[in-house]
Amino acid sequence: MRKSIILISIGLLGLLSCKKTDRLVANDVLKAKALVSGMTLGATYYVDPSGSDDSVGTSAGAAWKTLAKINASVFSPGDRILFKSGAVWNDTLHIKSSGASGAAIVLDKYDGETRPIINGGGKRNGSNALYLNRVSYVEVNNLELTNTVPSGTSYAATGIRVNGGNNIALKNCYIHHVNAAFDNQPNFIKATGGIIIDGTVSNVLVQSCHIANSSVTGIRTTGTATNVLFDDNLLEYIYGDGIIMAGATGGCKITHNTVYKACMNTTNYNYAGIWTVKSKNTVVAYNEVYGLTGGGANDGMAFDADGYDANSPTNGDVFEYNYSHDNNGGFMLFMYNSQNITVRYNVSVNDIGTTGKKKLFLFNGSTNRNHQIYNNVFYIKNPGGTIFHSAPYGTYSNNIFYVAPSATGLALARNDAGTAIPLTNQTRFNNNNFYPGNIFTAFNWGTSVQSNNFYTDPAFSNPVAGTGFDIAKGYDVDANSPVRNAGILIAGNGGKDFVGNVLPAGNPDVGAFQHAVISLAGSSLADAYVRNGTYAGVNYGTSPDLIVKSDAISYARKSYVKFDIAAVTQPKVSSAVLKMYVSGVNTTPQRTINIYTTGTSSWLENTINWNNAPMDTVSAGKIVVSGGGLQSIDVTKAINRQLMGTDRKVSFLFLNAGAVSSTNDMVFSSKEAAANKPVLELQY
Repeated sequence: MRKSIILISIGLLGLLSCKKTDRLVANDVLKAKALVSGMTLGATYYVDPSGSDDSVGTSAGAAWKTLAKINASVFSPGDRILFKSGAVWNDTLHIKSSGASGAAIVLDKYDGETRPIINGGGKRNGSNALYLNRVSYVEVNNLELTNTVPSGTSYAATGIRVNGGNNIALKNCYIHHVNAAFDNQPNFIKATGGIIIDGTVSNVLVQSCHIANSSVTGIRTTGTATNVLFDDNLLEYIYGDGIIMAGATGGCKITHNTVYKACMNTTNYNYAGIWTVKSKNTVVAYNEVYGLTGGGANDGMAFDADGYDANSPTNGDVFEYNYSHDNNGGFMLFMYNSQNITVRYNVSVNDIGTTGKKKLFLFNGSTNRNHQIYNNVFYIKNPGGTIFHSAPYGTYSNNIFYVAPSATGLALARNDAGTAIPLTNQTRFNNNNFYPGNIFTAFNWGTSVQSNNFYTDPAFSNPVAGTGFDIAKGYDVDANSPVRNAGILIAGNGGKDFVGNVLPAGNPDVGAFQHAVISLAGSSLADAYVRNGTYAGVNYGTSPDLIVKSDAISYARKSYVKFDIAAVTQPKVSSAVLKMYVSGVNTTPQRTINIYTTGTSSWLENTINWNNAPMDTVSAGKIVVSGGGLQSIDVTKAINRQLMGTDRKVSFLFLNAGAVSSTNDMVFSSKEAAANKPVLELQY
């Protein structure tokens, strides 16, 4: 959001660092690749502080010495400029030459694993340790850069600045101790700090970089950006904003980043963790944002869909699959001119802080009803907070709002004066799980539209605090949770949940985790019973019954059911339950039915008979049947064995191996039955 300015000073040079947390790898993880590649090689130049600028530079033994030599040279497509591993230069590096498609100019290290270091020194206002000015097809790898302004001086300073161009990649660089002027100091410019991308750019990749102890900003664009990807970066101890995607025209993504201890300012100037502005259809996904303590009077939010005036609309951006926790300023900000924002399948834990406005969501003049906030988990721990600061707009569906016992004094909505306000019919709530019920039913929901919300404990599996996406998975729910299959279907829902499980074609679960039934009889499945003796060549594939009986020749029967599990994209399932409905039993008090997987699944429903039916191979369990009703059979091991191979059809045989009897027969409903068809229920 637009920032008001108040004078303050702060030193960032002595701040600690933290270990990068693990990131979630989704089924269709955005495969970040170098957008440029030196496939066609030109000359290779070596730079070593022990070298000489009078050397030819094209071998390690005849290396150049200074960055000034690089700055004064013209390079050709495919050239490589390699810096001595672990060497140090106290100067700035400016690249003025462009590569070409398939022949990038590449900057990298040689002769070791330690990054070369470029200390820019902050010797003038507006300095950049590395400057790529209006160049294209350039790739920068494995450099360490600082740009520390001398004590007592207030300058704008940046680690890496890209000014215009296309097909640029910055990978595995470490940028730290960039102490640009901030918050109304002389020469303060917001677009300074770690990596700043100015002007009109396209096809830019910033990947696996570490930015620490810097002001004002971690990574951002400032002009017009097309196909820009910020992926797998670690940002920590950032004075102001973590990541900003501004001027995005399409194809832009912020993915798999960790933002920790950004928004460190203590003034009223507003900063956020990850935000977009003047942006169209940007995707913000698989990021972890935590430990934001500052950010100003209105911000410090983990995420922000901005648009502070009519000239800066943010339209159609999607915030999904993120893990946000322990941020004092809240989870999400919707600014005045944000439109059609989607917030889905995120996990937010303890994002109402203890100081400031203590809010989960902030609406700063945003009155767009088309915001969609669905299938998120919001776990609220701190006392005295507010779910909505200012009247919310949009539709909230399939979310879990959970208030821990410690979160006393929670309000539904407040205004700037701290007064509780009722909601309006501009806000709709569908199929949300609000818990505990006594807190939420006591709120003044005003004229908001509500449908099918419920108030039972969602039964989280392991709701603990901590960093990393494995911790976030603790906000999945137990097998008997009331949120299962309790959601409303959302069109265009992205197709997968927080951990990559496929979403069903029907109603989903409530919350960020899906436990879908993915194989049902009556679709692509087959079933039949077979009979021996005189009837051994007869097919019963169209019968509504699946009969199992141990009896004399010509009277014995066994049944087969087959399921297609090709929809399973995981190497194993957490649960597989075969549900068979017993529609009838004979007079024998009880009978034991053995269940096996068969050696082949190639049988067909319209041709299977006793003579060609596959034999039993591996036991999948057994049940004792004494009367009618549903039988739920755990076949998890059998399904996971099947998933280890290549055959994605699984075939089950039902057999009574007991003593011969004319009254021990029983009947399951088949897929041709009017109701209670066989179901294979799989959960991840």
